[in-house]
Parts: sequence; C-alpha cells; structure tokens
Amino acid sequence: MCSDFVQIAWQDDRQARISYVGLLEDVSPTGLCVNLELPAPVGRTVHLHTKGFEGDAEVRYCELGDYGYLVGLEFAEGQCWEREAWKPKHLVGPLGCGG
Repeated sequence: MCSDFVQIAWQDDRQARISYVGLLEDVSPTGLCVNLELPAPVGRTVHLHTKGFEGDAEVRYCELGDYGYLVGLEFAEGQCWEREAWKPKHLVGPLGCGG
C-alpha cells in the first residue's frame, strides 16, 4: 500500500478553493496518479504539494476506482518529478527526470 500523501488544490467554477489530501498511487517523470475521496474536474489545473515536490499539474483523467477516484495528473510544462528530491516510500521502478 502507498504511504505518501499528496495535497491537491484547485478553484471551482465560483473561484472557491477546493483542497483535499489523497494517496499517491503512481509517479513518473511526467505526472502522477492519486487516489482521492472525490472527483477532480478533468482539464482543470491543480496545485500539488507533498514532501519533496510542489508544483502545478493538469487533471488528465478521473475514474471511479474500488476505494475512491483515481486522478491522473500531468505536470505543468517545465516541471517534472526529480527522484533525488522526492522518492516515495513505496516506489519500486520508475525513473525521475534525467533517467
């Protein structure tokens, strides 16, 4: 089971701030997947914060899973996951920026 938490925040259509904490499911150099209790709007820009990484991403997909919503996030241009800065505890294989 995943042991890393990711805080995700965005503004809704009325400009109210929505913020939730989810569990990291997967990470790659270009994005990550987080399990959330509620759906995130596809196409929306969100702000991510976790130990070792902070930045923006776009919601690419949001699917109902067994234990909540699986939300796929693509990092904003110029941002990527750097393995040296943040290595999730459950990580077994993916490489960060630069291999």
